[in-house]
Amino acid sequence: MPRILVVDDDRTIRRSLGQRLVETGYEVLLAEGTRAALELLKTEGVDAALVDIHLKDGDGLELLEEIRRDTPQLPVIMVTAYGDSDRTIRAMKSGAFEYVTKPFDLDNLLAILGRAVQIKPAARLPPPTTATGVMVGGSPAMLTVWKAIGRAATSRVPVLITGESGTGKELVARAIHEHMQPQTPFVAVNLAALPAQLVESELFGHERGAFTGAVARREGRFELAAEGTLFLDEIADLDQPLQSKLLRVLEDGGYQRVGASGEEHNRARIISATSRLTVKNSSGPLREDLYYRLAVLRIDVPPLRERKQDIPLLVQSFLQRLGSLRALSEDAMAKLLAYHWPGNVRQLRHVLENACVMSTAEVLDSSAFDLEAAQTGGGTVTELPNVTLDLRENIEHLTRRLIVTALERAGGNRAQAARLLGIRRALLYERMLQFGLRSTE
Repeated sequence: MPRILVVDDDRTIRRSLGQRLVETGYEVLLAEGTRAALELLKTEGVDAALVDIHLKDGDGLELLEEIRRDTPQLPVIMVTAYGDSDRTIRAMKSGAFEYVTKPFDLDNLLAILGRAVQIKPAARLPPPTTATGVMVGGSPAMLTVWKAIGRAATSRVPVLITGESGTGKELVARAIHEHMQPQTPFVAVNLAALPAQLVESELFGHERGAFTGAVARREGRFELAAEGTLFLDEIADLDQPLQSKLLRVLEDGGYQRVGASGEEHNRARIISATSRLTVKNSSGPLREDLYYRLAVLRIDVPPLRERKQDIPLLVQSFLQRLGSLRALSEDAMAKLLAYHWPGNVRQLRHVLENACVMSTAEVLDSSAFDLEAAQTGGGTVTELPNVTLDLRENIEHLTRRLIVTALERAGGNRAQAARLLGIRRALLYERMLQFGLRSTE
């Protein structure tokens, strides 16, 4: 009969949970805190442990680290009433088997325990680094992301982060880096924002005279990242010849500067991201062999509409970053919660910044947030500027209106706006310059 150690300083929870586990077929040991738990572990053999994070005589995460040092093969499931990025990432990186929040679903907890007592966990993991808490939210969807960050921070294998524009993919990449090797460089490059003819030079560097304008030798992003992290954003925008070269880097680490004959060797950990792959689809703009090399670990960041319960926390966080002491009325918060947020967290931040600039009220009400323009596209795009039938004039007017509509629906994100319009991003930039348009990206 598997034996489970339950560590919780709430006597009622400790006893009721213990009783349910006994009824399910487990033998149970109960401990009210860290000292009692460590004493039991010295004298009693257990197959798994359920540890609450908040204990009266200590920190559950510190207890986890002690358990991992003394009995690294023991599966430890962390339990808390509060789901946040710092604790979740630290727990998973420190080697927790799983992380569950109260009130927990008993069937789910029993399923986790069933796996824990049957599967040996990995060998001892390195101690955690100081967390910076860059992510905000307490939803189950974000808890899954934090768990994945914690696991990704235990190795240097490539990670692919997927999700819609504006969901915070670079924040996820930075969190992985900061929880693993914060003392090393983090080098980010947005591949979609670079002219196609310069991407190879940006990534791999070039020698003097390699092409017109190459007046000096230049280090590429791989060299600048050194032994740190190279973050390749919008990886699916990389053209096919460069996908082949990147595949080679992932396979054997080798690459050449543009115009060089010698070979360099990559030492950086590669994290990539794209908004052009969905959770259910691994095909598309990336060649299949490269996809599997990039996605040794894959983290899918949920859109804001799938974690609306995080909106109040995000609002509070953004207002604090803005240095604002303002609050939102109940009607204003209800309005934000009802909206579908096509531009995700980036759009929410933009809406709050705009409201803080445009309103002088200490309590922002629903009228401070103009979301209808984003919902409707800001008007009817077929409206003509005048009664003339000048084809060129009307085409330019409609083109401008379509671009404005796409930018509004994309929350100001140009990459997403280009996809909505079905045109290349470079063409969108050209038309925005032509019409004197700006975006929030």
